[in-house]
Amino acid sequence: MITVSMLGDGDFKTIGDAILSIPDVHEETITIFVKPGIYNEKLFIRKSNLKIIGQDPLTTVIRYNDGAKKLREDGSEYRTSNTFTVLFAGRDITVENITIENYAGYGEKVGQAVAAYIASDCTAFYNCRFIAFQDTIFVGEINEAQLEKLMLPDYFKNSNTPIMFPLVRNYFEDCYIRGDVDFIFGSNTCYFNRCTIDSCELRSEETAYITAANTPISQEFGLVFYDCNLIGDAKENSVYLGRPWRSYAKTAFLHCNMEGHIKEEGWHNWDKPNAEVTCSYVEYANTGVGSKTNKRANFSKQLTNPGLEEYYHPLNVLRGEDLWNPVRTIENNF
Repeated sequence: MITVSMLGDGDFKTIGDAILSIPDVHEETITIFVKPGIYNEKLFIRKSNLKIIGQDPLTTVIRYNDGAKKLREDGSEYRTSNTFTVLFAGRDITVENITIENYAGYGEKVGQAVAAYIASDCTAFYNCRFIAFQDTIFVGEINEAQLEKLMLPDYFKNSNTPIMFPLVRNYFEDCYIRGDVDFIFGSNTCYFNRCTIDSCELRSEETAYITAANTPISQEFGLVFYDCNLIGDAKENSVYLGRPWRSYAKTAFLHCNMEGHIKEEGWHNWDKPNAEVTCSYVEYANTGVGSKTNKRANFSKQLTNPGLEEYYHPLNVLRGEDLWNPVRTIENNF
């Protein structure tokens, strides 16, 4: 085990240095234990078989403050994908008891500001907190076109660890995610199990959106939320469950509690009438004031078949050819 302590009583003082000490090629899982502290670091992680464990997410915090409107040396803007606090690339990464935060500020001032850019396959988060405003979590692959847009250090670009996969899967269990506009977005297949989804008060817009999926047409699942608690200090009837970043967006909310900040319509077409036909927005057995269905958008679906419990089981959604199973706790209604 590698220990990180900003006080100097560990193997390294920074998480970045600890990650750089790990060879690209290794078969065993290497664990980095991060002692309490606020680590002001921008991390570029391109590894496999890695665990990053904190003591408590309230006291072990990784934070940075890049925003999309920030200027590069040539005068151009950073744009969304370069604003992350932590970039995860590679495969088989586990993170526990950590807060990842982008504190750049509200979108009206700084633009999008990503806390975590998760491009790594078979990556699971347990008891973690993700905090930002616009675009908190980007769950999207890295492809050749994206590589050209990213501002990456040489050690990341020169690594031999694979970063491109036919399917990218992410799992979140007992996590807390806070943001305002499109704060969970991207193309990966993701499962959110017993998470708290917190919509913060809006500053510059009348309405906000929790998700903005970009699901590929051939991908069976997009963003799946199960037994999650949708809370927020956003005003009543002001937050959509989602809108389609691309036309084949897939998002599902099952057995979730929804407070009154969720809009009666539930879903927005992002001014893309064709997406109303091609997207998949489904709900099943949700509760709470915000779950009322009588005024839901007509292009969303309220499902009733009990067989959906098996279909949307995390082991079915995430399994892939390798039968990946990241689930640690399964409630009785699974």
